[in-house]
This record gives sequence, C-alpha cells and structure tokens, in this order.
Amino acid sequence: MDRSFGTLGREEASFEYRIEGDTGVLSIQSGASKGIIRSEDVVAAKEDESPGTHRIMAVLNSEDSASSTSKPRAKVESLQMTNLPQSFVKDHSRTRLPAHFHIPRYHDETPNVHIVISTHSGIGEARLFYEDVLKKVLDFLDYDGGSYSLHVTESEKSITNLSRTIFLPRANEGVAQTIILLSGDGGIVDIVNVLLSSPRSEFYVKPVIALLVLGTGNALASSTGLNRGSTKGLRTLFKGKPHSLPTFTATFSPGSECLVDEGRGTEPLPMSEKGLGVIHGAVVCSWALHASLVADSDTAEYRKYGSGRFQMAAKELLVPSDGSGPHVYQGKITIFRKDDRGCEDSVELDRRDHMYVLASLVSNLEETFKISPQSQPFDGQLRLVHFGAITSTEVMRIMGLAAQGGLHVRDDSVGYDDIDGMRIDFEEADGRWRKVCVDGKIIRVKESGWVEVRPGPWDVLDIIADLDA
Repeated sequence: MDRSFGTLGREEASFEYRIEGDTGVLSIQSGASKGIIRSEDVVAAKEDESPGTHRIMAVLNSEDSASSTSKPRAKVESLQMTNLPQSFVKDHSRTRLPAHFHIPRYHDETPNVHIVISTHSGIGEARLFYEDVLKKVLDFLDYDGGSYSLHVTESEKSITNLSRTIFLPRANEGVAQTIILLSGDGGIVDIVNVLLSSPRSEFYVKPVIALLVLGTGNALASSTGLNRGSTKGLRTLFKGKPHSLPTFTATFSPGSECLVDEGRGTEPLPMSEKGLGVIHGAVVCSWALHASLVADSDTAEYRKYGSGRFQMAAKELLVPSDGSGPHVYQGKITIFRKDDRGCEDSVELDRRDHMYVLASLVSNLEETFKISPQSQPFDGQLRLVHFGAITSTEVMRIMGLAAQGGLHVRDDSVGYDDIDGMRIDFEEADGRWRKVCVDGKIIRVKESGWVEVRPGPWDVLDIIADLDA
C-alpha cells in the first residue's frame, strides 16, 4: 500500500494505491468526496509541465443524460493530480507509444497505421467510441490524425474490401501494418479470410491487429482479457504485445452457401484448389443449438439487445412458442486425433442425435460464459464440446454451469475432447437445421452434405494482447 498527499485539480487530496486481486486500485479523498480508479480502467498517465504533476486518462461508463433508457456509454476522463503515489506512477506512466504505433509510411506517404470503425458491429457504438474515447486518448499521447488512416465501414463488405485492396497487397510487399479494429469477432474473421485467400509472398509481413471490443459476443476478446475493465481493449492497445493468432479451416461439401442479409440472401463460399467451399476462423465452428441461435438472432431487431440476443433466440429454440419440444439434430460426427508420432486416427461418435456441437479455439464465448475451460490464449488447440438430445431444462442447466467457470465439462452428459479435426455428415431434410456457424458467419449445407474442420494454417496475422495483466 502506497499513500501520498497532493491535489486533484485545484483541491487538496489524499491518495492510496493498493493491489486488490489482479488489479490496482487508487483511492482518492478530496474534502468530503471519495472515489476510486481501477488500474484496468486507466489508459495512461503522463507527466504534466509542472514537476510532480500528472494527467490521468481513464475510461468510465456513464449514462447518457439525454435519455433515461439509453445504455451506458464509455467516456474518457482527464484528471490532473499532483504528488501521486510513486507505485501508481510507475505502473501507469507512458513516455513513449509502443512499437506497433511507430510504423514507417507507405511509399505513397499514406500511413501504415489504420483505424477501422465497424459501424454495424454490436449495438453500433464504434463511431461514438472513436469520437468520445480513442481520438481523445491518441491526442493526449500526441498521436494526431495525420499519423493514421481512418476507415469507416459503409457495409458488411467494407472490411473485406479494405483487406483486399490495402492490407493483403501491402503485407505481400513486406510492409508492416497496424490495424486498430473497432469491431467484434466478425471483423477479425473478415481479415483472416482475405489474408488466406491467395498465396502469401516470400516477403509477407503479418499485419498486427489491435481489437477494440465493440461487438456482441466478443469471444476472442473475452478469452484473451481484452475486455477487462471499461476500456474495451484500449488499455491493451498501449500495454500489450503482438501474439500469433491461431486459425482453423472449415471445408464444406459442394453447394454450401453463406447466408447474408439476415438470412434472406446467399453468397458462394471462397473455393479451395479442390473446388470445395472454404472458410477460415479463429474462434469457433459449431452446429446444432449454438449455430441455430446465432443464425436466428442475427437480425437488426435482435441486435438491439447486445449479447442478450443469444439468450432470447435460445429460449425460442428450446421452448418454441407453438408448444413443441426442441429440435433434435441428426448427423454423423467423426473426430480426428493424432498420436505422438503424428499418425491420425478417426473415431465416430456413438450417437446420431445431437443438441450441441462446438469446436473451439477459445475459452469464452462471452465474458462470463466459459465454454472451454482448458483453453489458454493462443494455444492453438481445437477442443470439442458436445452433448446429445436432452430436455430443455437439462440444456439450460448445463448452460448455467458453463457460466460458472466452465463446470459443465464435468457433467456426465457433456463430452469435452482435444481434437485434431472434426467432420459432420448431415442427416437433416430441412435446411434450417443444416446451418453451421464459423465465427458468426452462417453457412447452410446442402442435403446429405458435410463440413470438415481442421486446425491451421498458422501465422497470417498477430493480435495485441496483454497476457500479464
């Protein structure tokens, strides 16, 4: 515990800095007012012109006073303090931005640091977060608008188009790039799929992505600590380091198609050299209940409710309004595993009736929903979570256990396996039940079709994370 006496603004104040659990807490008392600032909400502290004076930038969630029904929105607070506890200053002072901000410009003098605002991610708050928080923090750290290129998406294809026209060509030229992505998991998968859509040159340099958490489920962020505190990953942007992002490849039988426009339209999948549809992911590939609830909740009406949309869709699937029971998904599932010598074996699950089938590279689907408790950030191990046809009550009980630190994997009805691949052969007549989810994208497989999931390829991009936080 470190104490000191100084000022907050123009008022005298006392400070106490201590560690509680895995975060620091700065307690402040000024007159009759008391408050705290948690380290996980502090973006940076910078020494001011006067000796012993620091300005603190912290992100806090506040209600919009214009509407009593609006959701809390993140805002940055700038606080001037003198004589702060030295341990706090040491933990938070920033004299220089990290290396991923100091990228040489492209040969046409345009910046190779990009900020991408995904306007349709989550509940649509990315633009506000840039204006209210990110831009102010960058200005505070003397990183002005001329240091980066700002891209605002206009459609769900915008990130894909940026990747094709800028990110991939420059990476293949050996140009270093940092992409600050205000998005959810979907923005990452869009970039990954473009980077893997054509051969990478011998000069290829992996782009570095800093994800600011503005999506709905935010599985990748929840599994790597990006959404700890109120900064939505902004603190990690300045404190974290690049880590290689593991990926997987989902290959589909002929005739499979990607659903778009809330399921009203379709698009063909990118094709492999063998003429099969391929999508790459970095989070999950699922079928049955998880894929159905993601697909059914992907509408503008549902998205207004943020991550709550998943629970709403799950309720309708588990307890349909027509009074029928939950659908029992039909298919053959084969699991692939390699032994210590690298020889592969295949095992077919001993049931054809399924309720939940999900292969994951991450631990959490949401901040408190730990689907794969053995998964560690960036370990690259695919793990399969699955269970068969059970009652709606039992499904909800198991999902409740997942929200208690992943206790569901101890349940006798749940299978939980390290795998080196998985194949699903669908035995469903109705296309509604042949939908596969790859990192939020929905693919509908043709009748009697299949999907096969394999880990890799590796090393196409890095993502910034602070694993020591």
